[in-house]
Amino acid sequence: MTFVKMLWLKETPVTQNLSRRDFMRNAATFSSAAFAARHLTLEADPIPSPPRPAPPSDTIRFGIIGVGMRGVDLLAASLKLPGVQCAAACDLYSGRRELAKEIIENASVPVASRYQDLLDNKEIDAIIAAVPDHWHMQLVVEATGAGKDVYCEKPMSHTVAEGFKMVEAQEKNNRIVQIGSQRRSSIGFAKARELVQQGAIGEVTLVEATLGRNDPCGAWVYTIPPDLSPQTVDWETWLGPAPKRPFDAVRWTRWRCFQDYGEGIPGDLFVHELTGFHYVMGVQAPPLRAMSTGGLFRWKDGRDVPDQISTLYEYPNFRALVHVTLNTDMPEFTRFYGTRGYIEAHGEGEWVMMAPQDGLDHEPCTPAWPKPMKKEYAEKWLVEHGLKPGQGKVIEAQTYSTPPDYDTTREHLWNFFQSVRTRQPSVEDANFGNNTAIACHMANYSYFHKSIAIWDAKARRIKT
Repeated sequence: MTFVKMLWLKETPVTQNLSRRDFMRNAATFSSAAFAARHLTLEADPIPSPPRPAPPSDTIRFGIIGVGMRGVDLLAASLKLPGVQCAAACDLYSGRRELAKEIIENASVPVASRYQDLLDNKEIDAIIAAVPDHWHMQLVVEATGAGKDVYCEKPMSHTVAEGFKMVEAQEKNNRIVQIGSQRRSSIGFAKARELVQQGAIGEVTLVEATLGRNDPCGAWVYTIPPDLSPQTVDWETWLGPAPKRPFDAVRWTRWRCFQDYGEGIPGDLFVHELTGFHYVMGVQAPPLRAMSTGGLFRWKDGRDVPDQISTLYEYPNFRALVHVTLNTDMPEFTRFYGTRGYIEAHGEGEWVMMAPQDGLDHEPCTPAWPKPMKKEYAEKWLVEHGLKPGQGKVIEAQTYSTPPDYDTTREHLWNFFQSVRTRQPSVEDANFGNNTAIACHMANYSYFHKSIAIWDAKARRIKT
């Protein structure tokens, strides 16, 4: 561990009724004696790297359905984990089937165009589903029904009703289901959770999360493959439960821009922020209410979702504000505001800071008092509340960072495969994923209905 200590002396402004000499004499009573900051590097549980392959009895064989932008990362990361082996891959686009072969580098591993081939394969223990959101429910239900454990990309569901069907499939088939919002496996957010539970910043009453992008790729304007056509992609199967329409290369490539297949900003980006603070705050249910505002300001390219959205959430014991824009590049952070300070987490928790406060008056509070009355009160206040020189408290701030090679995607996948191996519960099961997805749906409901979205837990639906 590395410790870096810094020290600042803080001086409180002179009050109107005290002379400079009086103030200097009593400076220690008006200020915290010192503010110290300490930095620590967090340690992750090591992922073993055995010198030889794991025995077949201890090897998890997985199949991946969808080798697109996220699927590529998940496939490559999984192949590097010990005791994990890719048994098959599947994609509806011929170009991505070729890409899967390049990544796997094993000609004996079949790469299919039908996902059913993977579900029928008795040698496959688990499925990684990295497909557009409108396919999540069907794959989770079918895969668990086929006896497979499932790692499903976020957001868990495309609609509220689908989420509950996925929870039921997890429980009915007694399978491991893990949602791929990796912040749940972040040691940075685990530290933030620990600090909040310890009461390090008092009672948390407000959470704020924000991020921004402004480049075309970040706004889902992905480059269309030059060979994309009905001959290279199975368009009808890809549409699945979505409305039928003629082949559209833009919709296939930039599906996040359309409500038929995704949930726009909430489904792609809110879900990370929500996962993070749901974990830290121990949230076990959807928010009570949500109110969104935003608009489509820059990316007027035919999409039917906004490029900027802010949502205020109401939870029983705190409020949360999440805002994301695709029009300005800015750092990503999540802040937890407590009655005795705040915690700030950046990115996936790569850097976390705790700034404690005592929440007390450090000088007499006498606004708009006559001078004689103010002076008399200040002198009495100093006797009763002031600290003697040298007795000031040190308020210690702390910062934490992850190791240089830390990767939340790797950690999250490792947690999934460990659950498959040990049959221990997933760190982000369908219940957790459903609560997060519902919050995403509430954000969109409020935006498109121009009203407050209310969660009706008894009816399992969103209403106004």
